[in-house]
Amino acid sequence: MKPVFFTKMEGTGNDFVVIDNREEQFTGVVNNEKMKETIVKILDRHYGIGGDGLILIEEFKGYYFNMRYFNRDGSEAELCLNGARCAVKFAHRLGIIEEKGKFLTPSGPVGFAYFPDKISIEVSPPVDIRVNFSITISRKKYKVSYLKLGVPHTVLFVDSYDDINISELGKLIREHKEFQPAGTNVNFVKADKNGISVRTYERGIEDETLSCGSGVVASAYIAVKLFLAESPVKVMTRGGELTVTLKDKLYLEGPANFIYDGTYYI
Repeated sequence: MKPVFFTKMEGTGNDFVVIDNREEQFTGVVNNEKMKETIVKILDRHYGIGGDGLILIEEFKGYYFNMRYFNRDGSEAELCLNGARCAVKFAHRLGIIEEKGKFLTPSGPVGFAYFPDKISIEVSPPVDIRVNFSITISRKKYKVSYLKLGVPHTVLFVDSYDDINISELGKLIREHKEFQPAGTNVNFVKADKNGISVRTYERGIEDETLSCGSGVVASAYIAVKLFLAESPVKVMTRGGELTVTLKDKLYLEGPANFIYDGTYYI
């Protein structure tokens, strides 16, 4: 068995296993054929380290680093914004970034600004935007909006969470024919005078998480477009508070925290 050194981190309750893979300490041990199976084991909360996702920090010419993100089901995603904040803080501890700059993801370059108590992530404007259209589930119509922020998101505004089973309805919307073949993350949003609250069913985790950074940005973007909120938008998740600012680009600001360092044997 070979040791792989990792750091456990979290951003508003979204927790990650973060690995410095600049010298291929992970991919040098795990080949592509075993990658998905190994990540599923690592992220298992009973038999592995546990986490919502796994992040690899790698070298890439022209950028401070390259970030690869894997969901709990082992699939590789284009972007995770809560994970991005953790990646920046981890890279700062490694001494490979300055206070501002860009790193690379499968969705493209991502800008960042590092502060001791928070991280700001710059997000490119969304694409494939569709606002206020209806889908039918079990003979009931739901008015939703859709957009892509590196990954696909559906936004559904609700008056209350009391009568909603987030995991059940989220799964049905995630698998709805309207959003195939890629599927979608699903955000249940409640707006009030203080900002918005967001609860997210995440594709790839296949359940509700305490927070989803791209879901928060997607929800704030649609809320502003529908005049339900004003920028900067304060967003409450079950894992804590984030701030979204809409300018020429979008900015997500929030915390990222170290939990512990460890060794996993493969």
